[in-house]
Formats: sequence, structure tokens, C-alpha cells
Amino acid sequence: MISWTNNLSNLGIGAVVVTSCIALTTLLPILIRKRLAWTPNEHWTKGTEEGFKLFTSLSLVILAFCLVRVQGDHRNIEDLVAREGTILQKLHRAMGSYEGPESPAMQNHLKTYASTVVKKEWPLLAQGQHDPQVLEILISLIKTARSLDADTPVKQLARIEIVTALTQLSDVRDARLAASQVKMPAYYYQALIVSLLALMFFGWFQSPLMKMLAYVGGVTLGMSLMVSLLIVTSSHFSGESAIQPTPIIRALASMGS
Repeated sequence: MISWTNNLSNLGIGAVVVTSCIALTTLLPILIRKRLAWTPNEHWTKGTEEGFKLFTSLSLVILAFCLVRVQGDHRNIEDLVAREGTILQKLHRAMGSYEGPESPAMQNHLKTYASTVVKKEWPLLAQGQHDPQVLEILISLIKTARSLDADTPVKQLARIEIVTALTQLSDVRDARLAASQVKMPAYYYQALIVSLLALMFFGWFQSPLMKMLAYVGGVTLGMSLMVSLLIVTSSHFSGESAIQPTPIIRALASMGS
């Protein structure tokens, strides 16, 4: 969501967001009102309190929707990565069952593919990019599989399984690359920002000051914690909560790499 958050821990993001929000919605208006010795009149206070309640509810609804959307995307990408790891293991076994002179070379090539995904391509996903070398290795594997001379029924079955698994691996990789560019539509963030700004505006005029401190400060604390969670989970491949290539690493380990 915000590039500078990539260098912060989840706790750091929460601290920055909570501190900034509390300062803007509670501390700053208190200082200004004390400095100017100004207190809103009773009618203005009652009107703004109703507006504050309305935009509190509206902000919560938008935040909840955004969190559900982001969490759903996060889970879907995790499922894609898990499927990719499963296909790699299946493919490695199928190559071994081919029992031809090409088997060891294909298996080593597959290990190189998985290792390159983890070491080179994965860090690029944070920018929505990919590593061309991974695609080259995959294309080479597909060409090799299609050119296999399956002269026995066992080899024919193994060849079919290898080609099918490679097609699945290519599809899953394409889906993972597409998922690295998935972001929440900008209009949701715009609606959330407008709602939170309106909430802050109406919060400034709550009275008396001690009520404002508890009422507005409490609402702000809850909202800022939800905003922190949204920021933390919105970057799927960057930050402390980034999706890791653990299933692929496990597949590599099962290959003997």
C-alpha cells in the first residue's frame, strides 16, 4: 500500500499509524482549543456528534470490507504457492519414473528451476516483476519433455504425466506473477481516506475536552489499529508479513537439493 512500510516491522507500522492518528485527531485539536481558549457551543457540539457517529460507522464498514478483500487475496496467493510446491514434487517423481537416460538431467533442470524461483524471482515479486531466466528454464523443460522418445507403455504414461505437470506448473507460475500485481482498487482507498478525514473533522468539535479525549481518542485508537492491519496485509510480497516460498523450498528439500 505504501512503499515506506516495506522497511518497517508490523509493530513499527502500528506505532507510526497509531501515533500519527492520535496526534491529528486528539492532541492537536486540544492544543489548538486551549491556545485559542475556544469551546464549541452546545448546538454545534450535538450536530457534530451525530456526524462523528455516522462516519465512525461508515469508516468501520469500509475498513472491514477492505480487510476482507485483502485477506482473501492473501489467502488465494498462499494457495497458489502451495499448489506450485505440490506440482514440483509431483513433477520430480514423474521424471524419475520415466526411467530413461534423460531422467537425471530433467530432474536437475527442475531443481535449478525451483532454486531460481526462490533465490532470484521471489524478491522481484514485491515490484510485480519476474526473472526471465525462470521462463527460459521452464520452456527448456517443456521442449525436452515433448521430445522424449517413449518406447514403452510405462514411459508413455510417465511422459504424459510430465507434460501435463509442466503445463500446470506454467499456469500456476503465470497466476502467481499476475497475483503479485493484485492491489486494492484505488477508489476504495479514496473512499476510506475521505471517510476518515470527515471523522477527524467532526471529532475536533466534540466537547467538553475530557469527553473528546476519551471518546475521540478511543475511536481513533481502534480505527488506527485496523488501518495498520490493512497496511500490513496489503503488500503480499513485501514487508514482514510477505508471503514466503516455503512450499517451494520444501519441494526442493524433497528433491534432495
